[in-house]
Amino acid sequence: MRSSLLLIGFMILAFAKAFAQQPTVTDSVTTTVSIVEKVKPADAVIKFFEYFHQKDTLAMREMMADKVTINSLIISESNGRRVIDTTVDDFLKGIAQIPDSVSFEERLIQIKTTNSVDIATVSASYEFYMNKGFTHNGTNVFTLIYIDDKWMVAGITDTRQYP
Repeated sequence: MRSSLLLIGFMILAFAKAFAQQPTVTDSVTTTVSIVEKVKPADAVIKFFEYFHQKDTLAMREMMADKVTINSLIISESNGRRVIDTTVDDFLKGIAQIPDSVSFEERLIQIKTTNSVDIATVSASYEFYMNKGFTHNGTNVFTLIYIDDKWMVAGITDTRQYP
């Protein structure tokens, strides 16, 4: 009986030590989650924009969940405000059709993340440049879900403020 109690005690200590050595990820909502290394949601969005700048629509699509929603709030002094819904296929086709002679860059200015273990939002203010000239600015909001050991884009909503 005594040896059984010692064995159980040893197993509890071994489990506690192993558990304490796992990396801890802390998000902006102050939820601490003990998990094996996991890419941060903001890093996934940054990678998405790297693919965007490379016009690598296949890699972008691999980062998206099925049935992604894409919405844009267009704001201009001349046309007011209007919402545009875009299908994933049209979104990716538009990127693929940008001529090589056109340079473009969406500069992320400030990134904020709110997440739990399996869902996150990443908000990023940005400035957009085409052929090195400023065209518009706004905010991107990505909704991400954690599937198959990676963050997948479930939705993109952005604002586009035109001067």
